[in-house]
Amino acid sequence: MFFYTCSCLAKELAATLCLLNKTMRKRFILAPALFLLLLGACSTPDSLKDFDSDTWKDDRFGCDNLRAGLADDFELIRKELYGKKEYIVRNLLGKPDSEELMERSQRIYYYYIEPGAQCQDDRKKMSEANRVQIRINSLGKVSEITYYKPITATEKPE
Repeated sequence: MFFYTCSCLAKELAATLCLLNKTMRKRFILAPALFLLLLGACSTPDSLKDFDSDTWKDDRFGCDNLRAGLADDFELIRKELYGKKEYIVRNLLGKPDSEELMERSQRIYYYYIEPGAQCQDDRKKMSEANRVQIRINSLGKVSEITYYKPITATEKPE
């Protein structure tokens, strides 16, 4: 009786190990595929790829006045940013020039679009220079995009 029980347990253990081996093989195949999928998910959406993200990122604090030239292009993509995840904003615009933590885990990202007092030594104080203000809600999505001062669209030659 004892021998019969042990042999049944041994068979069940062998069957479990066989199933585990199949599961491990599936995981070995699925892990790289999942990694590639996640890597592609962290990129900027195609609808935002026309924006000159590199120039925006290179002009930290707006001190080189390059972001002012991109204000019209930013205005074209501004409405598309609503509802996008925080990582998309960071991929597109880079690290914010300043950040404010609000109640209920909300944040506001500040990106200066013109030179001002923030270009001096003390960058921790908020400047009166115009800036884009992007509110990130507690779910990590863009809920509001405003300007510190209203901007006027410039006419582009056709």
